[in-house]
Amino acid sequence: MSLLWLNGALIDKTEARVSPFDHGFLYCDGVWEHFRLFNGKPFGADHHLKLLFAAANAVGIDIPLSHDELLAAINSTVKANNRTEGYVRVIVTRGPGTIGPDPRKLDPQVIVIAEEYQPFPQELYGHGLHAVVSRLIHDPDNPAHWFRTLNQLHVVQAKRYALLNGCLEAVYHTRAGHIVGSTEGFLFAVKDGALIVAGGQPEDATGFAVAALAAAGGAVVAEHALTFKDLVAAQEVFIAGTACGIIGIVRIDRKDIGSGTEGPITRTIRERYRSLTRGEPG
Repeated sequence: MSLLWLNGALIDKTEARVSPFDHGFLYCDGVWEHFRLFNGKPFGADHHLKLLFAAANAVGIDIPLSHDELLAAINSTVKANNRTEGYVRVIVTRGPGTIGPDPRKLDPQVIVIAEEYQPFPQELYGHGLHAVVSRLIHDPDNPAHWFRTLNQLHVVQAKRYALLNGCLEAVYHTRAGHIVGSTEGFLFAVKDGALIVAGGQPEDATGFAVAALAAAGGAVVAEHALTFKDLVAAQEVFIAGTACGIIGIVRIDRKDIGSGTEGPITRTIRERYRSLTRGEPG
């Protein structure tokens, strides 16, 4: 049995119900944030919750719980499911109302899910991913592209495009041609020994943690606007995400990155991240 937290109650996921008049369902009107569990604790919880509240504020939803109350709900759900490792998602919808788009006088609904989610096969870690450049344009003025809203159709379509082209991942670009992240994580490149953070990406708690980890380890970390040509000229490219962890991208649009295999800096950062999150030697 798997339990989820719905507005204060733990309910079997097969029995959980959301109204068909909830604006999260009718209009994709809601936000979410995710967490990775290590040793029973959500990693970087404060930063993730900060992002959740920022997303809710951006679309004008008042989350009916405080930071501490949400954290308690997460911990309660994790404990109820006897999870020490796994994935947690917190969803906040605008709430049930009329069939029209009027957002007034609705009571937001809060759902906490503790499940397992691994976007990539474990055997690809150490080998790397093949990716494509999504044909959809990343629009920083669109809240759905900048925050984790319930309208993630661009993510689904980018992932679908990748799969249709024999890949498991897609990266986004702006109208100016700048690469600004991927469907699963924060994007990094390695050039001349320096770690480059792709500029203009939506904020990501795990990505920030990895950048800080690399800097603390003595790496030169800088943020620059990156184009497709910059990526294929890099020695290494990798993504850092809450769901996927650290994994290299070794080919984009059928062009190899570096030697076409996952590089030593990617592996080192993954080992350090594992040490940070699991307390294992890195």
